[in-house]
Amino acid sequence: MSKLSDRIASLFVRKPGAAGAADPHGSFDKRLVLHLAGKKTPTLKQLKHLPRYLSSKERTFIRAMAAIAAIAVLAIGGKFATEHVAAVAAPGGDYVEASVGAPHYVNPVLASTNDADLDLVKLVFTGLMKTSSQGELVPDLAASYAMSEDGKTYTFVLKDGVRWHDGTAFTARDVVATVEAIKNPSWKSPLATQFKNVTVAAPDDKTVVFTLAEPFAPFLSMLTVGILPEHLWSEVLPENAGRAELNIKPIGTGPFKFKNFAKDKKGAILSYTLARNDDFYGQHPYLSSITFKYYQDFTEAMDALTSRRVDGMSFLPLEFRDAAEKQRNVRFYTLRLPQYTGVFFNQKKNPALQSKAVRQALAYGIDRETVLREALGDNGVLVYSPILAGFVGFHPEVKKYGFDPAAAADLLEKDGWKLDAADGIRKKESKDDKKNVVKTPLDITLTTVDAKENIAVAQTIKKDWEGLGVQTELEIIPASKVQKDKIRPRDYDALLYGEIIGPDPDPFPFWHSSQNDASGLNLAVFSNRRADELLEKARVATKSEDREADYKEFQDILAEEVPAILLYSPTYTYVVGRKVKGIDTATIFTPADRFDDVSNWYIETKKVWK
Repeated sequence: MSKLSDRIASLFVRKPGAAGAADPHGSFDKRLVLHLAGKKTPTLKQLKHLPRYLSSKERTFIRAMAAIAAIAVLAIGGKFATEHVAAVAAPGGDYVEASVGAPHYVNPVLASTNDADLDLVKLVFTGLMKTSSQGELVPDLAASYAMSEDGKTYTFVLKDGVRWHDGTAFTARDVVATVEAIKNPSWKSPLATQFKNVTVAAPDDKTVVFTLAEPFAPFLSMLTVGILPEHLWSEVLPENAGRAELNIKPIGTGPFKFKNFAKDKKGAILSYTLARNDDFYGQHPYLSSITFKYYQDFTEAMDALTSRRVDGMSFLPLEFRDAAEKQRNVRFYTLRLPQYTGVFFNQKKNPALQSKAVRQALAYGIDRETVLREALGDNGVLVYSPILAGFVGFHPEVKKYGFDPAAAADLLEKDGWKLDAADGIRKKESKDDKKNVVKTPLDITLTTVDAKENIAVAQTIKKDWEGLGVQTELEIIPASKVQKDKIRPRDYDALLYGEIIGPDPDPFPFWHSSQNDASGLNLAVFSNRRADELLEKARVATKSEDREADYKEFQDILAEEVPAILLYSPTYTYVVGRKVKGIDTATIFTPADRFDDVSNWYIETKKVWK
């Protein structure tokens, strides 16, 4: 009898020698087994035995196919996620910034020149108007406003639902109280002169009416000043305003509110923290907090940045640019700043500067391109007049004094300043009381602030002027003393200095003869009757085309008279850690304006379906 296995096999396979012949028994039994099995696909339990019946090549092939399939699935899934899921800003995250100095008055009525104060004021307080991240003047606390036909009355309707950080409702009474505080001499507000001829009234809690003695084109830009809470400041006597605790623990309506500060043993503020205002009437900020850490100088601030004790730096001086670029965890933001730097002549201090020919020659004698390239590292743009590009009255066709030593020398020669071959200095001959010939050298002392950028520019100018035969001395003054010792008493021949013009181009404070004294900003001590008339007309003009025409004629007068040599408009560079995103500011009017879009800044993110 044959083996059992052979007998079973004979039921399912064709017999040898019967090539091509069908096996009716095998076919029947296969159909019977498949019918009784119930499922025509193997189970997982059955599949796990599959490798026992595969060859080595077959197992390798299947593994490769499985890997390819897995990769394909992952790729398809990744592509799907990329197309349908996005990372968006989410609340949370703390930003720490290094700043030089320390706050004293976190109060918009008292803060004016201290950047540490102005940074905090920008975040804690808001005004009726504000500048956008693109430099546009737009309503803020105001829902709308209207101006009368004669340009003397402005009526503002306030936004609904605005509350102070302590929960009290914001009303028109707060606006009236703030303006009255600015005008009150006991407050000693640096803004008092601007609001001198402005009266304000509140017909109801949602309406504020300003009345001007005469039309004033830049008026709206004045209303970016932050508003104070009347219900708190009414309890403070005006003569005590400068000493009030509210100056350092402020209550405002801004996107951030006071949280705490830390002092050293001597009482100096070392750090100041603001927390997110979750009841802010505008877009709620994403950042949980902003902390400022204060340092004595930029060297200390830079050390804090490189050691990663802070996330950013409020301002990056040119001399620290190379060191900052080595930090991979930060980004640089370079902003347009409506500021110009120039050499302002004091004709009353130096008689030689009373000659227009000398002033024009000195203008021709400065190589602006070299100043910008070598002294500033191209961090700025050349300017030739006090109204910058993008502002009403910009005058691209104004007379420009390019670098022309030959033209400069010709002007000086014709004005009697002859080059002395003995010492290379230009001198003018005159006779004294005894009819003796006296040779007076053409010498100028150029004064500037003790800062690397200013010194580099001053040295370049000195070299250029000495090339013309002008004896030039440099006088470097500490920043802390330049206002008191030099600017207020107008104690300089020529002053290399910068002026910030603000959101409105109004040149009146910088060039009108009424601003020549210690309290004014006319650094050139410039007096010209026609220029004064044009500046006065432009201030009361209700049509922009009239204002523009007045400003252009004014700039033509400046270009001819050369009371100052305007050189460049610097850019403002600050550094922020890469972890902070959403920064989109392009134009600022003060350093604090870098926070114009702070509500868009974020650190944390979350995934959402598109």
